[in-house]
Amino acid sequence: MTAVEGAPPDSSRPPQLRRQLGTSGLVIHYVTSVMGAGVLLIPALAWRVAGPLSLLAWGLLILYSFPFALIFAKLSTLHPTSKGVARFVEAAFGPRAGRIAAVFLLITLLAGNPVLGLAAGRCLLAAVDPAASNRAALLAGAAVIVFCVLVNLLGIKVSTGAQTVVLGTVVLLLAVVICLALPKGDHTRLTPFAPHGWGALGTALLICFFGFIGWENAAPVAEEVRDPERTFPRGIFYAVSCVGLLYFAMAFTVAVALPDTADGASDLTAFVRLLHVATGAGLESGGYLLAGVLLLLTTNAWCLGTSRVVFALARDGILPTRLSRLSAHRHIPVRAVLALLPGYAVSVAALLVTDSSEATLIKASSATYVLIFLMAFVSGTRLLPRGPVAYLNLVVVAATLAMLPFFGFSVVIALAMLLVSVAAERWLSRYATPPKQKRGTLT
Repeated sequence: MTAVEGAPPDSSRPPQLRRQLGTSGLVIHYVTSVMGAGVLLIPALAWRVAGPLSLLAWGLLILYSFPFALIFAKLSTLHPTSKGVARFVEAAFGPRAGRIAAVFLLITLLAGNPVLGLAAGRCLLAAVDPAASNRAALLAGAAVIVFCVLVNLLGIKVSTGAQTVVLGTVVLLLAVVICLALPKGDHTRLTPFAPHGWGALGTALLICFFGFIGWENAAPVAEEVRDPERTFPRGIFYAVSCVGLLYFAMAFTVAVALPDTADGASDLTAFVRLLHVATGAGLESGGYLLAGVLLLLTTNAWCLGTSRVVFALARDGILPTRLSRLSAHRHIPVRAVLALLPGYAVSVAALLVTDSSEATLIKASSATYVLIFLMAFVSGTRLLPRGPVAYLNLVVVAATLAMLPFFGFSVVIALAMLLVSVAAERWLSRYATPPKQKRGTLT
């Protein structure tokens, strides 16, 4: 049941978020949740480890992303709450499994989300000081994360509205760069197709997969989507088509047109070098700025999705119930949004202390996202009604299981985090507050 705007809060029932996100808003949320690192950073990294073979990895994952996103959309339609994957697991396997999945999801999001904010800060700082130290870049990234958290205090409509304008401009500029750079490419670079051996396909899949993390980020906003049965299928089709086309176009452009460097240049400079190929001019600052803005948009979308997970877990008593209270005027989970700051601070502080880059988080967290997706798909085997989507889900389950061995030590990290989640759920359940005791709004 959705709260009526202007009506007094009902403190006898758990707080509910307003349905105010239409098809265009959902598409923007989908695209910005996925596209940052995938279009700017990962193509060059995948090319470096696998050469032209990386294009096969991109193609396989783009094909995988269509049923992947469709299943998430269908499950979100059947269970439109801000708990996301945890709600699917709960409906399929019971409350305790749902709580464990919820804790695992939250730990993964808090550990992995800072990647894009830190990369955004690195790019924005490089626009004014290319020689800045790693710790300075991390501090700039921390500032980006704080900015995105504050933007989310304005509400989902303001957040997605601002992203629509900026994202449209950025995508247009990316398309122009691709169109200008492609004619200057050298197609002989596509041979030999597997210069590092076919075994490099596994490494390329591991790297490219991070570019597709984010499709699940639409599930936590399902509670705020208008007419989800119509909005989700439309939103998913438009978003996956847009992202898939742009990803492969950028990966192919990197393959044929991005000059190789012998000095081990950072993958963050890949788009800047591609911009130089496209325009023939030294536009380093502009390239870093464009990359930073796109990564900032993705950070903002991830902050939105994660804050809704915090809100839902607090509403169910898994986290302190005060985090589920909504502001009286804007109906926004203010405390849940602000709770992201200490949550993200753990990963950022660890990188600062060790003087490591955000790439460390990519390698460490990739398999944890695969396990989260697998939880959703296995839940789907019980929840989806018989039909084409249910059969497609079985194929996706098999494909996801087949991918796990390619993730190497990252799988061990993911399993360790899952064990931590089991222990944390047991500890948290001792202090859980029954949902009926929750209050509705923030005074």
